[in-house]
Amino acid sequence: VSRTWKILAEDEVLWYRLCQQEGYLLDMSISDHSCWKLALKNCRAREHMLKTNWKNRVGAVSQLHYEPGRVLCDVHCCDGVVMAGYSSGEVKLWDTRTWDYRAPVLAAVPGPGGAGALPHVSFVRINSSLAVAAHEDGTVSVWSLLLGQEPIHHFQHNQHLQALALAPGGAAVATASGFQVRLESPDDRGFWQTPGTFEIQKLVNFLNLVPDVAGRPVAVAAAEDIVYLLEAGAPGRILHSVYGQPVTCLDVAAHQAAFGIKTFGWLLNEPNQVL
Repeated sequence: VSRTWKILAEDEVLWYRLCQQEGYLLDMSISDHSCWKLALKNCRAREHMLKTNWKNRVGAVSQLHYEPGRVLCDVHCCDGVVMAGYSSGEVKLWDTRTWDYRAPVLAAVPGPGGAGALPHVSFVRINSSLAVAAHEDGTVSVWSLLLGQEPIHHFQHNQHLQALALAPGGAAVATASGFQVRLESPDDRGFWQTPGTFEIQKLVNFLNLVPDVAGRPVAVAAAEDIVYLLEAGAPGRILHSVYGQPVTCLDVAAHQAAFGIKTFGWLLNEPNQVL
């Protein structure tokens, strides 16, 4: 092997960039490893092992226990932290990266009924910095994962929610209750506000916040056979509407929205579609 190829093969910057391009160790700097060639090799081997085990159904099941008699209503996870809401109204967090970690109960704000038993949890959502829970009476609480068990923000709908969304990498919350969709986010000083509320024609089935949006939050909502684009500070826009073809699923990326639609017997030449 020539001296030039040997220098390239031992170039830490080259191996660091290859590792980052393949999606490994994105949160690390070049100084965090002394041999990036070995780091990339280990990452590839681990991914191959995980894929092989997944295909062959090889693995271990870990259980997160809670008090008997409590029914699990919703669960969501992010970066190894699991958030669970129960019929008792309680919301708990587990950090699966540290199994001796004792799961805290997040303190919820009582609804308009005052003290007493909390209504059961309808939805929970979590990202790397925030946790959000909605209860059956329409109360919504937001917690910071860094600031403890008391909510940093709370608001109330007049009736229960049909959908709840949390921005994957930001501080924005979207809720759908009745015919109203509401957007909540903090301002530049950290004070939470409501930059947008929208009255739409039908009940929302699916609700997502668009990721990686600078400034005001943007949501995409599917209500029966209509898909809306809802941007704070602007009127809502219809992205898709075909009478009699309800939306069955919805997902969004920074520049795209994908959804499935259901068709019926009189449209034999148009089967169920993903748009």
